[in-house]
Amino acid sequence: MKKNKLRQIIPAAMVGNSLEFYDFTLFAFLSPILSSLFFPSDDKIASLIATLGTFAVGYFIRPLGAIFFGYIGDKYGRKRALTLSIILMALPTFLIGLLPTYDTIGFIAPMALILLRFLQGFCTGGEYNGAGIFVVENVEPHKAGFAGGMITASSAIGSLLGSLVAGLCTLEMMPPWAWRGAFLFGIVVGLIGFYIRRRLTDAYLVEILEKKKQQLTFPLMEVIKTNLLGMLCTVGLAAFSGIMYYMSMSYVSVYLTVFQKWAPSSALFVMSLGILCYILLAPFFGWLSDKIGGAKVMGSGALATFLCIYPFLALLTSETSIIPVISAQLLLAMLAAWFQGPMNLYMASLYSPETRYSGLAFSYCLGMAIFGGTTAMISITLVHWFNSALAPAFYVIFGAIVGIVGVIVSKRKPYIAEDLPSGEVSIVPSFLAA
Repeated sequence: MKKNKLRQIIPAAMVGNSLEFYDFTLFAFLSPILSSLFFPSDDKIASLIATLGTFAVGYFIRPLGAIFFGYIGDKYGRKRALTLSIILMALPTFLIGLLPTYDTIGFIAPMALILLRFLQGFCTGGEYNGAGIFVVENVEPHKAGFAGGMITASSAIGSLLGSLVAGLCTLEMMPPWAWRGAFLFGIVVGLIGFYIRRRLTDAYLVEILEKKKQQLTFPLMEVIKTNLLGMLCTVGLAAFSGIMYYMSMSYVSVYLTVFQKWAPSSALFVMSLGILCYILLAPFFGWLSDKIGGAKVMGSGALATFLCIYPFLALLTSETSIIPVISAQLLLAMLAAWFQGPMNLYMASLYSPETRYSGLAFSYCLGMAIFGGTTAMISITLVHWFNSALAPAFYVIFGAIVGIVGVIVSKRKPYIAEDLPSGEVSIVPSFLAA
């Protein structure tokens, strides 16, 4: 593929993914504001948990969206699925910005918010994995890990933009309706992404299917029959990935604001530093996987999280200086990028091309729905129950164990994709071997 086309592929894949995480991060960062507008209650913690529960709702519908977009991506091409997903994803984001609050329309307001979260979750069901698949299939094999890491970083770019916009919305000088503009902005990004993706070419899947002389009627059913182990491994990898991402990208901000009584703008500043760290490190760990293998990078990242999460979270409890808190945020972001940087190539290598979109997207979204989307809500609930900022560490440790097992089992499964390079270099390191 020509270099000019490579320059088109990565930005086109990144823009939709950035929009997805812009919206999801914006919702998490503005949850203290949204909780009072849509879930008013005398108990602020209960109101916040209800809002974070609505945040999680978007994840529970994502597997259905993954089935829909996975079918389109495997049957009609990655480009068509990605072009459709980005424009549909922008619409619910835009409508949240227009939604009346509880004081205006009563209980209809939270119900409408939940419905829009359902629509967002459905539309984003195939976005992240579809973008990752499209990129790793269309770049040079020796750059596939790095390219996949760039897609991972694009999620944090959206999160960084979301955190900066949310920070502006929380400034005292801003009008009370400023949060609406933050959601309305999503339609602009969506239209830009739609235009860019329309210009892409998608010959890879057609070429593969022509060589195999077949096209499956329903790719998801086929991958369930032939590669159930790969799907289960993907669920486990996604579970730990989601826990770490949202622990570092949303929990810290909510914890500092609600329990440490920080000003929202200060908490978002700390969060933004962590996101910037993640953006820089995810491509690095993706590049490293090109050199030594995805399993080694991801396995060591999960092990480091298992050993370090408790002392890292302990830094958050500092009340005398901002330095330990910033250190905790940066270290959490590093752990998340360590595991997630190589994931796009690594997970794609577990599937054959004709079922890759359906199998990967559905399994990943299932793991994220069960574990990732509930991370902030579970973490805040654990802190509230045990009155300790360290309580969520045990949930993360559980996720790290799941991630380690997922890496070990996935590298021992019978099938590794022949069209992607990770199967050749991703070998379980000796310290993870049984």
